[in-house]
Amino acid sequence: MKSIDKQQAQRLFVTGLSLITSYGPCGRNIMAAEWTMQISYEPMLIAVFLHEGSSTLKNIKETKYFGINVASEEQTELISVAGGYSRKEIDKLKIRNLFQTRPNKKQFPLIAGCIINTECKLFMIKKIGDHTMIVGKVTSIRYDKAKKPLIYHNNRYFRVGQMIEPVRDEVKIDEKMFDMFCAKNQNKFILKCVGAIVRSKNKILILSNNIEQDAIKTIPYIIPTRDKDNKKELENYLENLKLDISLKDEPKIRRLFVKNESRYQRINFILFEGSLRNKSKSITWKSVKEDSFLRSLIK
Repeated sequence: MKSIDKQQAQRLFVTGLSLITSYGPCGRNIMAAEWTMQISYEPMLIAVFLHEGSSTLKNIKETKYFGINVASEEQTELISVAGGYSRKEIDKLKIRNLFQTRPNKKQFPLIAGCIINTECKLFMIKKIGDHTMIVGKVTSIRYDKAKKPLIYHNNRYFRVGQMIEPVRDEVKIDEKMFDMFCAKNQNKFILKCVGAIVRSKNKILILSNNIEQDAIKTIPYIIPTRDKDNKKELENYLENLKLDISLKDEPKIRRLFVKNESRYQRINFILFEGSLRNKSKSITWKSVKEDSFLRSLIK
């Protein structure tokens, strides 16, 4: 790839921006960092990528402590100055009326007006490509929900815009079915289901009362176990019901927004097309024309 192509492509990544604060042999310092990201929940670890030879890197290697201050959309000037000058050129923190700090137990400052302020202890350091990765373990964190993060793209600053709702098909269901899904949801943001679609002309196989009381008027389905093979779990479920159904390998996904009056819930259905290889009195068929929920599954 040509160098100019790489440079143009690199500008198209979208990142946040942070102000990295430190102290040490280079004195107190602040710099702007585009490549900053959380990489672990427990312990809470944040990675920052720094140029070799930077004053911030020298400080962190010496003292083992630093601050990460995630910039808010009001702080474009702070980011520009912190990223445009090195500590060797000027003590940026002494620029009049620019960087406002907040109380901090450590010798490095934390910057006021940020969306997140963290104190970090050096966890690991590693040279990667032309940058050095500094991983900090968060020892304290403060945040301001009223602030919005500053976004960087194509050498320009942006703010977070209107939220984009994921594409989902909205379908109204009766109270009994809604309560059934709620009982299985257990306060998850999205209920994940895996089901079998078995057709007979314009009808679909559903379970009858004597198989599973809460599955009346819907397809055979399960709530899958995390990190388990969805198809194998569904096949085992069908086998336990003594349903001889052959499932195809390629599933489809239906992302639904189900409603009952003022209540709503998000459901993802992984669906495997199947064919019935035996006849059983324990099953029945239902026309999709009679049921809006079934129609939403076979689209």
